[in-house]
Amino acid sequence: MDLAVVMRQEVLADKLEDGRGRGQAVATWNTRRLPTRLTPGWTNRLFVAAQGRWRGYFPLSGDVFWNPRDAAAPYALIFDPRRWTAIEAAPCPSFRGWRYREAPPGGAPAVAQQVADPTSAEGSIPPRTA
Repeated sequence: MDLAVVMRQEVLADKLEDGRGRGQAVATWNTRRLPTRLTPGWTNRLFVAAQGRWRGYFPLSGDVFWNPRDAAAPYALIFDPRRWTAIEAAPCPSFRGWRYREAPPGGAPAVAQQVADPTSAEGSIPPRTA
């Protein structure tokens, strides 16, 4: 599933720096609404628009953090800032919060590629046999 958000340019630059410069594997985007259509694993994408144009996307986890102490935005979308993919800077309408994307913007590939995960289906790293 693809989600979309609008970020200020300086926020996007900060997220990119977290991934590229600091090697941070996880970043979050806080929101009021719980997305219910995410698929398990890193099969989702978080498309980002800044300054009125689509800029690219981050791989988006199927998990969501929940913080009951944050009444304004208790949910946090989890994405990998190291794996930013730029796309053609197509025009984007202004919106608040996040929205589902039925079709990817700006010439992005139609289907997210699943990331190879060293964990087994049960969620643990497979044992070594040799």
